[in-house]
Amino acid sequence: MRYEHTQRSYLLHWLVVPILVLVLIAMLFDGAPLSLWLFMAAFAVGMAWIVATFSILTVIVEEDEIRVYFGRGWPRRAIPRRDITYVRPVRNKWWYGLGIRLIPGGTLWNVWGLDAVELRLESGKLFRVGSDDVEALVAAASL
Repeated sequence: MRYEHTQRSYLLHWLVVPILVLVLIAMLFDGAPLSLWLFMAAFAVGMAWIVATFSILTVIVEEDEIRVYFGRGWPRRAIPRRDITYVRPVRNKWWYGLGIRLIPGGTLWNVWGLDAVELRLESGKLFRVGSDDVEALVAAASL
């Protein structure tokens, strides 16, 4: 059984874009020098890359592996199914946050919400994947 699901979050868009717009407006009224404008342009490009990358998370479950990636394919992680000892639905604590995070016992990849699927690996490490489709992901990953 093949499973593929992409989850999108617009939280970063709602936070980053208004802040950048306000800063640029403030610079217009302040008569900012060219060097500050160049810095802000580079900063805006960097923030756009971060927003585009870390607001999309795709999970693909195939017969031999589970692949998880942000944005257009990077960062990414592939986990061989033979390395997974169990799969279960979990609820993250709110302070675990969004993006790629270290959590007790392993890592979490998440773009939105508290629901996730936890994979315990043979190494004893945990890998959690945030999902808005937990039941289907657990079913696909458990086979």
